Amino acid sequence: MNAFAAQPANVLTIQQLSKKFGSRFAVQNATWSAMSGQIVCLLGHSGCGKTTMLRLIAGLENPSSGSIQLEQHILWDAQQQIPAESRNIGLVFQDYALFPHLSVLENVMFGLKKFPKSQRADIAKQALEHVSMLHHQDSYPYTLSGGEQQRVALARALAPKPPVLLMDEPFSNLDHRLRDQIRQSTIQILKQTATTTVIVTHDPEEALQIADQIILMHQGQIIQIGSPKQLYLQPKTLFAARYFSALNEIPAQVNNQTISTIFGQVDRGQQDLAQDLSTQKQVQCCFRPHQVRVSKTPSEGALPASVLSSSFMGHAQQLRLKLQDHALTLLAQVNHLQDFQHTEQVYVSVDLNSCFFLASDEQSSTTPDSALAAIHI
Repeated sequence: MNAFAAQPANVLTIQQLSKKFGSRFAVQNATWSAMSGQIVCLLGHSGCGKTTMLRLIAGLENPSSGSIQLEQHILWDAQQQIPAESRNIGLVFQDYALFPHLSVLENVMFGLKKFPKSQRADIAKQALEHVSMLHHQDSYPYTLSGGEQQRVALARALAPKPPVLLMDEPFSNLDHRLRDQIRQSTIQILKQTATTTVIVTHDPEEALQIADQIILMHQGQIIQIGSPKQLYLQPKTLFAARYFSALNEIPAQVNNQTISTIFGQVDRGQQDLAQDLSTQKQVQCCFRPHQVRVSKTPSEGALPASVLSSSFMGHAQQLRLKLQDHALTLLAQVNHLQDFQHTEQVYVSVDLNSCFFLASDEQSSTTPDSALAAIHI
């Protein structure tokens, strides 16, 4: 491979973007970019600023400061502001926003006014064919299912071939049984068309499944940016770690060369942030339920526990365990074929080398500007 081969260009670049409503920041000093063909998920709880970020990019809201750049063109900064209708950005709303009085074909043609009238129908039909909805071209939105309406809205957004497509919670209105199917087909279409896409979602599982890059937000600020694996396996804060699954947290003690827990100790090694971590008064050893090993027979390093409850999850069995010699309760996920009964004594262990260690100050765990340290050993 040529070491000097051109890297994918940034199609969308956000720099120090902020939006204030009164004295409150809905988005504060956000900086990130999306490369060509990339699917980016803006992820976070309701009110975190992700939809405001989308509206700023679309031109439906004006920023308070910062800049938005599409390829080589400035869409918004202190000197230049391009109106929404001139930005050439596709947008799929949460409720799809189809015109009820227009047919499916007419809905898709509506966004093609910059094309010659003679070409609009052909372009719209091609877009509908791409989403397998051409046979519904003469139907009206009220006759379609939620999944079909979503595909029409996607065709309308993709028909002008925008360099960037914005989607606001596009799958949240779908029946749960159809959601995975529609989501998979939509992502397949976006990949086939190499469309750079920004998707707003509050669902961490959805973001992990579909994103090339996740931007995790909280209270208007970006907490962490990275690939799905990076955010799941290497969270930088307790907030990030907790967002993606249930999380077991046990106290840890930072010593000169080691970190000690009830399950033993690990060598701090040569971690870049080890010195920062050692300044923290409280440190948590964090691990997810599937990392907990549960056995009916004792083994070296395993701690005795009793089963408080057991829940069948189909693919797994979830156990709530009370460590007998410690005031701690853990969640564990084990193979669904294993049979653990209520009140049964078991033995619990954790591979500390697969755990991550985070400062346990709750305030600092949700504030990206704080001196919060994280180690992934």
